[in-house]
Amino acid sequence: MTFDLLDEQWVPVVDRDGRPREVSLAEALLQAHTLRWVEGEAPVVTAAMYRLLLALAHRAFGPASNREWHALWSADRFPEQAWQAYREKFNDRFDLFGPRPFLQCSALPAEKMGTPAQLVLNRAVGNNATLFDHTTSDDVVELDPAVAARWLVTVQAFDTGGLKTPYRTDKSSERGLCNYFGTVVVEGATLKETLLLNMPVYCPGRGVPVPTRPNDCPQWELDQPPGPEPDKEGRAPRGWTDLLTWPTRRILLREADRGGRSVVDGVVITPGTRLRTELAEAELMAAFRQPRLVKSKKGMVPTGPKLPVQLEEQRGVWRYCRELLLPAPPGNLRQRPKVLDHVADRAPEEQVYSLRVFGQQLDQKGGAVHTWLQETVPAPVALLRVNDVDERVEQLLGFAVGLADDVGSALERAEKIYDEALRREQGSAKRRSPMPQWYWPRLSVPFSEVLRELGTVLDAGLREGEVSEPALFAPFERWRETVRDAAKQAIHTWAWKLPRESGRQVFALAEAEAAFQRRMTYLCRDYDIDVNRCRDFDEDTDD
Repeated sequence: MTFDLLDEQWVPVVDRDGRPREVSLAEALLQAHTLRWVEGEAPVVTAAMYRLLLALAHRAFGPASNREWHALWSADRFPEQAWQAYREKFNDRFDLFGPRPFLQCSALPAEKMGTPAQLVLNRAVGNNATLFDHTTSDDVVELDPAVAARWLVTVQAFDTGGLKTPYRTDKSSERGLCNYFGTVVVEGATLKETLLLNMPVYCPGRGVPVPTRPNDCPQWELDQPPGPEPDKEGRAPRGWTDLLTWPTRRILLREADRGGRSVVDGVVITPGTRLRTELAEAELMAAFRQPRLVKSKKGMVPTGPKLPVQLEEQRGVWRYCRELLLPAPPGNLRQRPKVLDHVADRAPEEQVYSLRVFGQQLDQKGGAVHTWLQETVPAPVALLRVNDVDERVEQLLGFAVGLADDVGSALERAEKIYDEALRREQGSAKRRSPMPQWYWPRLSVPFSEVLRELGTVLDAGLREGEVSEPALFAPFERWRETVRDAAKQAIHTWAWKLPRESGRQVFALAEAEAAFQRRMTYLCRDYDIDVNRCRDFDEDTDD
């Protein structure tokens, strides 16, 4: 039996009427103007499917120049003629169960077949225990081909690390590369817009985008797919589409016939190819932040490689707004996703897009999934284009994030003061702090409003030739009150809605709350001082 991914419906999307459905790869591209976005059963599935569609779209449509990109953007739909030409060339490479199965290694031995539950990252398999899934080795698991295909793509990008079934003897494997960063997708009004916004000029013959070489191609275009032996030494990517479809694992699915219906009833997953390059040099869908600063004779200098921005539980990814959105001036080691340079060059100034950021957190050993995360950050084009002549925007955003971080630390310190005062009574057992869940979630939406308002102010400044000072600073003045109110509500919940059983606890609580109030007063005062230093004062005034 066959399951042709070009024609079978397996790509999870939402149409412009808000209805979820599944489409084929051909429909996802040729009907992209009628679809809203990709929406998988988990954030990692959505991210992996976007990366697959981008690789396919690049190879079918380019665009090889700025002119070609604008022609695609202005057209009602992707050109069917270009798609048919590409399809005719590689039509036999997309069968899930064919002689050359899609993104698989047919040379893997059938005797190593295990349960297909290994494909689904949140399923309990072997020692990979999960909280809610109770699959056991005795359970018979079968997957619909559409589901298996989605998780096949996802495992190549997001598989956990640790020991895997060996092809011969090598069991060790590195985690899929998308575990190392938050995958950023710039989202437009339709799937067509979204794909183009994330498709910079692609011309392997000219080495664009860096570090693409003329032999770049996705895995299904290779004359000889990777063999069953793992590549322990690893290699650098041939280019952007090679990285988008990186063969983290060697995988083989087993198909079975259930009364004329095809299912996947077995899978082999073995170590694959290791990536040997700096992610900051090759990955276009990730942001990178400055490494740790150390003292030297020249002052504080950065050290170490650039660190990718990752999603964290409770603390929003908006805290990395400078790394995600702003262009980096010379000498600054932060780096926004390189696809945003392309958006800033080509998108209308007044437009506000959204960044959807997808991530997966593993346990401390990196061998099991801890949680999946997905967040949205507004991306005003005017903010993406802010130049480095006026450093106030970066400074103000830094002060705003710093205030939220410092107040969050003050809340945690209040809990420590309370615990230290009651150590004899409560013992030394560690407990989970509830304060972050009452504080950080209150800030995500207000900070998105700050970014949107900032984009409006900057857009007006670009049109009028000058940014309005009162309008520029107003959202940051309101932000101080937003942080103060969120912190007050968090500590009020902690102080008065949790049970207290003794007078000693009440006295300890009063001490901790008073210490926090003093600290927050100092932090807000320092924030006001920093913000006021960014103002342009008239030299003729006493200010």
